[in-house]
Amino acid sequence: MTVRIVTDSSADLPADLVQQHGITVLPCYVVVDDRTFKDGLEIQPDDFYRRLQADGGFPTTAQPTVADFQEVYRDLSGKGDQVLSIHVSGKLSGTLNSAGQAKESLDGAEIELIDSQLASIPLGLAVLDAAIMASEGGSLQEVAEKVRQRLHMHHGLFALDTLEYLHKGGRIGKARAFMGSVLHVKPILRLQDGEAHPVERPRNRERAMRRLVELASELAPVLRLAVVHSTDPNRMATLKQDLTGLLPADQIIEARFGATLGTYIGPDALGVAITQEPR
Repeated sequence: MTVRIVTDSSADLPADLVQQHGITVLPCYVVVDDRTFKDGLEIQPDDFYRRLQADGGFPTTAQPTVADFQEVYRDLSGKGDQVLSIHVSGKLSGTLNSAGQAKESLDGAEIELIDSQLASIPLGLAVLDAAIMASEGGSLQEVAEKVRQRLHMHHGLFALDTLEYLHKGGRIGKARAFMGSVLHVKPILRLQDGEAHPVERPRNRERAMRRLVELASELAPVLRLAVVHSTDPNRMATLKQDLTGLLPADQIIEARFGATLGTYIGPDALGVAITQEPR
């Protein structure tokens, strides 16, 4: 039996990697301008950020439905595959609840669920790690256990232009400590224990980018590395170049915050995701 990897669109994995590794991505839902879209299928980042910056309202998100998961799980199980389903942190989304209900409703399907405790491209790197391990063979339980043992090796650092979107979206978590002092600062957040934790408050974008590079360097040696942006690919390219001391440029993955994460990250955000070398 083949172990197939399933995740959700909050992983922000580039389409070429999804296709290359046979990963199944369930779209989350984004409500913008009173219309509901499937992230990555019915609304693309350019359109989403244009709406976000032009509209006075605030978008909302919803996890894939139980029916969405049932359809995917039935399809894969019907082909004789086993399913390893790895998703956005349960502290940030109800996606795992939908996945769990779908699993319980399908008798005989071999499905393992994992709460990554991550989001965006750090989740994407964990999913990519899982897909590579699955391709090397082993039972569903063996691959799932390896993935769980390696979750602590995946890290995410994000430099936001504002905490406004994270606050409005109710996902601010431990970063609430920065509220009240967010004027003229570009907060850096770290994914830790499944939610956003404050790191520091640089005074401008240039300092924030330098600190991203310094903080990422503290996590060396690096197995995989990704950079991600919401609306500024040129700054992401600069960030990527500044990180080539950790990995060659042609090995650094470029990603973009999709509509799901963009709802909370907002415009002009940058991020770094790292998978550390096993020690």
